[in-house]
Amino acid sequence: MSKDRRPACRSRFDGHRRLAAAVIIQAIKDSSGPSEEDREAAREFLQSDMRPFADVLDLPADHQSLRTLLEDGRLPHQVG
Repeated sequence: MSKDRRPACRSRFDGHRRLAAAVIIQAIKDSSGPSEEDREAAREFLQSDMRPFADVLDLPADHQSLRTLLEDGRLPHQVG
């Protein structure tokens, strides 16, 4: 199988990963945006249950890794 052809389920999963990452990045961007409404919505989203995003992004099963990553800028199992 050529490198540029992926199985359909893998391509779909990669799309879900990109979408999850894009949603989180947009929320981080909005959390410091000019509109108070956007900032508040972004903060609420970032403080909500991140379990679905952690699942899609293959983070550890405790589902706290994404919150730690967002708060500290690193995954809990990383050193330094």
